[in-house]
Amino acid sequence: MKRANAIASAILLAATCVFAQQQNTTVQQTTIQQTTVQQTTIQQTTVQQTTIKQDSISEIDKTTAEPPAKKVRNATAGIGIRGDFNFANYWGTEELNGADGEASGWGFNFGITARFEIIDVLWFTPELHFEYLKLAQDYDEINVDLKQSNLVLPLMIRAVLHPRVYFEVGPQLSLNLSNDFEYDADRSEIHVPGAPDIVVDKPKDFDDNIEQATFAFGVAMGLGFYIIPDRLSINARIHIGLTDLYPDATSVILYEGEGSNKVDPDKCKIMVGTKLRTIKLGASFWFI
Repeated sequence: MKRANAIASAILLAATCVFAQQQNTTVQQTTIQQTTVQQTTIQQTTVQQTTIKQDSISEIDKTTAEPPAKKVRNATAGIGIRGDFNFANYWGTEELNGADGEASGWGFNFGITARFEIIDVLWFTPELHFEYLKLAQDYDEINVDLKQSNLVLPLMIRAVLHPRVYFEVGPQLSLNLSNDFEYDADRSEIHVPGAPDIVVDKPKDFDDNIEQATFAFGVAMGLGFYIIPDRLSINARIHIGLTDLYPDATSVILYEGEGSNKVDPDKCKIMVGTKLRTIKLGASFWFI
């Protein structure tokens, strides 16, 4: 009986030890699994932090390496110089009286120009020029030279069609500074155009009052191209005068009457309706 009890006690002790060992193993495995999970979580967190850091570094690098482009804005006002080579001709003359077409010739102008921004693509560009023109006109036996110098004020509005291309249009005012009307006849006695029966001496019988109007008005328009942006541009422009240049001009030698042996003073008015038309090819340089 004692032996049986001893054996039972031994078996129970052994079972208890085995169960305790199993419990310990289970706890250890659970602890290991928890540790593994924690380590995995830490690794994931570390990877996320590393990714965030790399992203931040990349953003910093981008910011440092490629700064955002800034729009370079032109000055809202400027001043410069301008010069033009001109081809000019008269138009609108009501009576040519034997002339071989209307007077035409060449000239130039130079002066200063300014610009003021209205909006980003629209500018006001007034100019002030000295202008010189020499035109010629041929009659039956007479060559006429017409010279004039003017102070010209174009008041242009410029539309920027492209960073290098612009269109401009506006009124033009002219102040006459001087004018010269010269005859060149090959003979000492010449016939009066329109009055073939009249022969006049050169120059004592000339009775001329060829004075140009003090003020003239017209419109101008043109197209320009910047060779150097905001600095150097070339330009083509046409100016069309709208007011008479010689509203009170009279001349015996360019008599408007019909054939007669007598000159009618009331018919000596000449160049009625004459206006100026100019084609300009020029360049502008801006200091500001």
